[in-house]
Amino acid sequence: MQRDMLMNDMLSKLAADSKFVGTFIIVMGALYCLSIFGAIVGIPAIFVGLRARDGGNNLERFIATDDPNDKIMAYQSYQKHFFILKVLLIIAVVFLVISVLFYSSVFFSFLSLLGRH
Repeated sequence: MQRDMLMNDMLSKLAADSKFVGTFIIVMGALYCLSIFGAIVGIPAIFVGLRARDGGNNLERFIATDDPNDKIMAYQSYQKHFFILKVLLIIAVVFLVISVLFYSSVFFSFLSLLGRH
């Protein structure tokens, strides 16, 4: 009995945090979408936030009903949430490496031009 109460408390906090973070990410994604280039980041951010909120809602339903389908749906929402985050992080790292290579080549080209004079 004690374990169930501890588990429900932990899941309740996870659900509340997921819903808060999901809502925050959705708002930030909407703000990013106010610019054309920001929409590239904003639209996936909105989907990430939606998946986090869905997971929180499913966890709350699982706590209330003890229906295993709600727990499975929560896991699926979190899996989609983290998959989108993983893809976005990989894309960000690729752009970071490309940016570093580009700016270092510009920097060294500038230095070589300065060395000629």
